[in-house]
Amino acid sequence: MANKYVVGLDNGTTGVKAKIYDLAGNVVSQGYREYDCVYLRPGWVDQDVSMLMEANYEALRDVVARSGVDPNDLVSLGLSTQRALHLYVDAEGKLLRENMGISWQDARCGEQVQWMREAIGDDGYYDVTGLPLSTIWAAPKIKWVMENEPETFEKADKILTTQEYFLRNLGARDGWFQDRSNGSLYGLMNIKSFEWSGELCDDFGVPKEKLPDLVPSAYQAGTVDQYCHERTGLPVGMPICTGGGDQQCAAIGAGVIEEGLCEITLGTAGVSICHLDSPRYDPHKKISCSAHAFPAPGKWIAEGLQAAAASSYRWFRDNVGYMARFIETFTGGEAYEVINKMAAAVPPGSKGLLFHPYLAGSVSPNYDPQARSSFLGMTFAHDTGTMARSVMEGVAFESRDILQAFANMGVDIREVRISGGSTKSPLWSQIQADVYGRPTVALKEGECTVIGAAILGAVGAGVFSSVEEGCGEMVNRTATYEPDMATHAVYDELYEVFKGTYHALAEGGVYDKLAEFQSRHG
Repeated sequence: MANKYVVGLDNGTTGVKAKIYDLAGNVVSQGYREYDCVYLRPGWVDQDVSMLMEANYEALRDVVARSGVDPNDLVSLGLSTQRALHLYVDAEGKLLRENMGISWQDARCGEQVQWMREAIGDDGYYDVTGLPLSTIWAAPKIKWVMENEPETFEKADKILTTQEYFLRNLGARDGWFQDRSNGSLYGLMNIKSFEWSGELCDDFGVPKEKLPDLVPSAYQAGTVDQYCHERTGLPVGMPICTGGGDQQCAAIGAGVIEEGLCEITLGTAGVSICHLDSPRYDPHKKISCSAHAFPAPGKWIAEGLQAAAASSYRWFRDNVGYMARFIETFTGGEAYEVINKMAAAVPPGSKGLLFHPYLAGSVSPNYDPQARSSFLGMTFAHDTGTMARSVMEGVAFESRDILQAFANMGVDIREVRISGGSTKSPLWSQIQADVYGRPTVALKEGECTVIGAAILGAVGAGVFSSVEEGCGEMVNRTATYEPDMATHAVYDELYEVFKGTYHALAEGGVYDKLAEFQSRHG
């Protein structure tokens, strides 16, 4: 397979990335297009799916044109999509609702979630789907459409996610194909059988005939057709394959394909994912268990979320460490480098200064939107560098909260793979290793979702015989940070204070009072 290349396409919430890789995992070229969400009312988040499809075509056209590669040497495309955005099409495959899909961010279905709690129950729903009750999933929003837009539901031939719609418009014309990892975040799939739950479909009043066909990840759904070729430059006949949900693809792109491995992305938000060989349930029902992006059923992931991860450090740079921008102007040093240098001079534990990174509330494992961020323990001994380091440590402590939740599910993590903005700082990477107490690996390709999709596409096209082979060839490390166990002991002590103060403030009603005050005076 000399001089052969694979394409990864990652549709996120705010933009689409396309990359071409060689079979050793090196980036050959990339393309990107941004798009917007539509906010018709408070709490409502829609997206124009036709606009998203146009962005796909444009990003693919750019990545092919910039590559310098003979298009005939492109052998596969794998697709990653944001999960739980759902849409409606008629019998001819045309979009309903004026092309609008309802985003996973949308929260219009609060009453329907309450109905789920009363009619199905938190335990009953979690036991079938592996999902906590939430407005995130498609299922309660479908219920909302049934009750508030009945004409849409009646006219809909299929209720889809973007994955099936994009595959169809890239050339997979023979069906509507949804891989199981996306299906498990739809909210109607049985997490043990990997099939649509007849019981839940009956509860919601959704005929199975309106749902897409569940297929494996790395499934060849079709091939590039003439129209797609004309729009993108991809060769006619090139295999188009299911990848998976964006976070499952990220796990593949990080090589998290066996028990004991965990991938932590600290980008704008934070995501922690561990591989499971059997379904595991969180006793507190705060951590989701969903299907992994594997060709064969029988692999799962557990997943936890952070609302503000590397964005906490950006907030600090812009609002507290802003003087670094002036230093940058005069010295030519990048602002983050200036702040990192100050933080590196501070001992582990930041002289007892704690940062709770709840700038956008707390997600996993607390699910507390009222939680608020704070520096705790401030004295005259603390300065800009101390505060900077405490932000890094606080974000890592919140990730450790999720690792502890994984442990409560019976998962023993032996190694962490990291990606996202935090990997640009060796200091922050080492802090993570010391906080987690486990070897922490930085990856050459930090955009794990895109390369994960590319790997799955290559498996589906027969370039690799398995996900394991694909990861072995294309996932590359750049550094391994070993934990200093003496420093880990320091962080163990401070982590207990981190947890204790959150619970004290939450249970004491402090966060609720602050949130209520901010709603009136913010």
